[in-house]
Amino acid sequence: MFYERLKSLAREKKKSLNQVEADLGFSKNTLYNTRKYVPQGEKLSKLAEYFGVSTDYLLEKTEIKNPLKEPVDLEELTSDDNINWDEWLSFGGKPISDHDKQKIKEIFGDRLKD
Repeated sequence: MFYERLKSLAREKKKSLNQVEADLGFSKNTLYNTRKYVPQGEKLSKLAEYFGVSTDYLLEKTEIKNPLKEPVDLEELTSDDNINWDEWLSFGGKPISDHDKQKIKEIFGDRLKD
């Protein structure tokens, strides 16, 4: 049920439904009314973005919470020293060492120039 999924996401974020409504600029009891109806369009999109999930997850069409992330642009990654590598890459769930980052930049940077 949509309302139950919404309550669960709010709980995970340590927020009440009233707090979520205030954060999103929804009128009072908007989210409590989802026991009777499922929001559409912009409200649904705002909720998905707020909780970092797909609209399909909110609508219980999938159990996959997070949508697929955009692919990493290697040219951008290898040409910009201000990139937060730990946000983009890991190996076995662990951060990549500075040495390995430099090697990746060297390998892919040269290939991208050809």
